[in-house]
Amino acid sequence: MSLHRFCSYCDKGYVARLLCLHESLVAQGEEFVLNVLCLDEETAAVIGAEKRPSLVPIPWGELLRADSAYAALRSLRSPIEFLFTTTPVLVLHCLGRDSDADRMTYLDADLYFFGPASAVYREQGDASTGIVPHRFPAHLKEREQYGFYNVAWVSFRRDQAGLAALAWWRERCLEWCHDRVEGGRFADQGYLDEFPRRFGGVKALDHPGINAAPWNMAGIAVTQDRGGVSVAGRPLLFYHFQGIREVAPGWFEPGLRQYRTPLNPALRKLVYEPYLQHLTRVQRRLTSEFGIAPLFRHQRLNAGASWRDRWERLKARWVLPHLGRLRGQLIEARKSG
Repeated sequence: MSLHRFCSYCDKGYVARLLCLHESLVAQGEEFVLNVLCLDEETAAVIGAEKRPSLVPIPWGELLRADSAYAALRSLRSPIEFLFTTTPVLVLHCLGRDSDADRMTYLDADLYFFGPASAVYREQGDASTGIVPHRFPAHLKEREQYGFYNVAWVSFRRDQAGLAALAWWRERCLEWCHDRVEGGRFADQGYLDEFPRRFGGVKALDHPGINAAPWNMAGIAVTQDRGGVSVAGRPLLFYHFQGIREVAPGWFEPGLRQYRTPLNPALRKLVYEPYLQHLTRVQRRLTSEFGIAPLFRHQRLNAGASWRDRWERLKARWVLPHLGRLRGQLIEARKSG
């Protein structure tokens, strides 16, 4: 079995999720290396202290020095837009850093593996580039304006077609990478729609257990047997825990409501509760050992002084969490371990 090579990035606010991602890969029993671009000193300290050969810290300064065209954009884009710009730059840098890698796969830090990565690669087969569709249901079709494909798993082989797609993606993100929809583009994500049209060897991994996520789980059966958790009758390989927020101590908003996805008992018990229990254990350790407090009530809120802005902040921070607990829309991460 070949060594899987991954890369991701995070800051101290997401490093607990990154460690959960890493530990979920360890649990699958396959050899891998996860390269982590550390966006602040606290994250570099955490990743370095792990002392795991499968977890490799990369200082942000290294990437800035390696790609001057990328570094020049740091003062010209908002923090989130510069992070979006980072994705293809990091993948290309990691391929250059590891000359033995026959491919490099970008992973979002809030992914979590329930099955082996090798099963995902089998779906990709001999394709040079692997991308994952959002699989929006009919009631969310308007969200395809943000991209038919999701930047969660993007995998490139070190071959002519794979490197061409990666280089093109980097160039486009250097040219334009903003947190808005414009001319069919959105951040680093909208460009993925062009991959199948511009390049050969592109495979869309349209398997319900690959990048299962809040936006594609409405009406999907979640079951468990001796083989593990399944969605729509296929093994759950990795889940994308996008949008989870701790809104009261030990209570999490799972990020499903904005996609009108019900939190059914199976999804709660088999997918969300195991992850959130793992996440809270890691968060407690980071707080104890490094003084890194977990994100709490994390949401982009309008900072305005009008009565409407103040009400929106009050609603998001106090009213909705209270109602969510009463309605069973929140998940309690019960202490364990």
